[in-house]
Amino acid sequence: MPNRATDAGATICVCTYRRPSLFQTLKSFERLERVDGLSPCVVVIDNDLTDALRVRVEEFARGFSLPLRYVHAPAQNISIARNAALDAVETRWAALIDDDEIAAPDWLSQLWHARKGAEAVIGQSAAQYGPDLPGWAARCDFHSNRIEGSVANAYTSNALLDIDFVRRHGLNFRVELGRTGGEDTVFFRQFAQAGGRIAYCPSAIVTEEVPAARATMRWVRRRNYRGGQTHGLLCREFDPRAYRTLLFTAGAKAGFSALMALVTIPGTDASRRWFARAALHAGAMHYRIRPQILEEYG
Repeated sequence: MPNRATDAGATICVCTYRRPSLFQTLKSFERLERVDGLSPCVVVIDNDLTDALRVRVEEFARGFSLPLRYVHAPAQNISIARNAALDAVETRWAALIDDDEIAAPDWLSQLWHARKGAEAVIGQSAAQYGPDLPGWAARCDFHSNRIEGSVANAYTSNALLDIDFVRRHGLNFRVELGRTGGEDTVFFRQFAQAGGRIAYCPSAIVTEEVPAARATMRWVRRRNYRGGQTHGLLCREFDPRAYRTLLFTAGAKAGFSALMALVTIPGTDASRRWFARAALHAGAMHYRIRPQILEEYG
């Protein structure tokens, strides 16, 4: 692909796999605030086996206020879809959002104005909890994405990327992580290692309704356990010293967190938070003993 450094445009990329909520996500883009000098376009990257969705997207595009393209990138591997998104972008900047999220009207403008001096901008993904979900889900808020600590702990559910930088450094999403999750965590760690500057813009907000199937401690445990395994992978590849001691450090943290989950009385919000931490550290231990990652999306 040619270098687009002089092109100030932005392409909104939505990777999808059999989610009806995709069209609600697309509709939210019609409410985006106008930004001087910016004419966004949209690409839908379909990760399904067949391109049956193409007809619906093309029909939708006829009444849509933004230029909209469909790209078929089979099959059921999110890294394949994300890499197809990077290839499909014909502007310098790409805005990434999930197919079950709704963009706030100022989402893109917030990301856009925060890009100066950075090759990536990460916004906040705020979970929305309906009244039918258990109360602890909203109070503990395990489902939102916010950067805490290093900005290299970034994600693709709300991001603006300098595609020229990505292509110049040959960055992509690892296909072997496309069914496990964590592919975006590794991508941004490589992004930072290549010299990419990452800015955090919490005022750039997208929201996501949490389905009942995810408002369970079983889901929280599994997600955190896999997150711990991804942490083990990051240590192995980017921090060998931490990896050498990971079994001891993660084991100590897992034991302490499990103890606190009991001390703070199982079923309370505090106990649930400690339980989630214990699962995270247990996942890191598992990876140090046996470097495998759960297929969260298999």
